[in-house]
This record gives sequence, C-alpha cells and structure tokens, in this order.
Amino acid sequence: MEKKAAKTTVKTVVKTDKAASPGGWYSQAYKVGNLIYTAGITANDPETQEMVSPGDIAGQTDQIMVNMKAILEEAGSDLEHVIKTLVFVKDIEEFPRFNEVYKKYFPEDPPARSTMQVGKFLGDMVIEIEAIAVAKE
Repeated sequence: MEKKAAKTTVKTVVKTDKAASPGGWYSQAYKVGNLIYTAGITANDPETQEMVSPGDIAGQTDQIMVNMKAILEEAGSDLEHVIKTLVFVKDIEEFPRFNEVYKKYFPEDPPARSTMQVGKFLGDMVIEIEAIAVAKE
C-alpha cells in the first residue's frame, strides 16, 4: 500500500510596529501561501495605542486604512491587492460617511465587501475592518 505524504500548511505571523496592536490576545495578520488574512483592524494610533477620533466613523476609518496599509506592506502586499473586506460598524446609519473615506483608499476596482452593524464596541470605537489580500508577485 502506497503512503501519501501529509500535507502541511505553513502560516507566518505578520507583525509590524507601524500599525496599532491594542491589547487583546491576537495577531495582526497571518500569511498562508500567497494570501494574507488580517485581524479586525481598529483606529488605534501605532505610537500611542490610543483610539483616534473617538466616536467619529470618518476619522476612525482613515486611521484603520493607514493601519491596514502598514500591515499589508509588512506581509508583502498593499491595498491594491485586497480582495475582500469585512466591515463592522456601530451604527449602519453612518455608512455613507464611512464609504466616502473608504473610496479614497480603493478608488478603482474595490474589493468585495460585507458590512454589518454590530451595535456596540468597547469605549469610543465605532468601526473595525478585516481584510484578505494576495501577496504581490
């Protein structure tokens, strides 16, 4: 009987000081093959770890995108290679304000996206975004 070699998946932790890593027990992202999976990215400043723009979805979206860019660059990718985002908002009525900022970072061929209202976050956080991207070749 022929034995098959066990398949192994190699995952690599992605970590950068150029993006916030506020408390909690999680990794900023993982790279598996040519795919990068981020954790939920928050609007914390990477230097102070403090939430920026408390209660303001536009300001927080902007900081999240800056943090996302830094994480993806550390993993060998960039915003142009994002294929899917998952957006959690405190109040879906704020969607238009979020979307205007989001469009600045994805001006053409935006990634597939799901957005949902979660109702409540800790403190003054009003939005969190996860991303899946492919590595640049």
